[in-house]
Amino acid sequence: MSGNTPDWRPVFEAAVERDGVVRVATRLGYSNHTLVSRVLHGFPANPKFVQKVIDRYFVVAECPATEQEQPRSECRRIALGPAPTHNPLAMRIWKVCQSCAHKPEA
Repeated sequence: MSGNTPDWRPVFEAAVERDGVVRVATRLGYSNHTLVSRVLHGFPANPKFVQKVIDRYFVVAECPATEQEQPRSECRRIALGPAPTHNPLAMRIWKVCQSCAHKPEA
């Protein structure tokens, strides 16, 4: 993973402790909790799994564009999406995202 990838493991473990393996699996988009359980017990996580954890459980505390909390999944959707030329406010936010330190890699 890249240098701007947050440390996902403690957040993942806290989510499992708080919500349980089955609920975390569901929130990550897995119909079976086996992979979540394996990763929890030391099985190496692939980059797709790590990205799902980051997108679902990480929040940018103060987004420079909106000046509010922003889920990483929303950050990813806006920053990596096409320029919203139809909406001036969305375009202003998109422009700020293009040079933001929190911008995810494609």
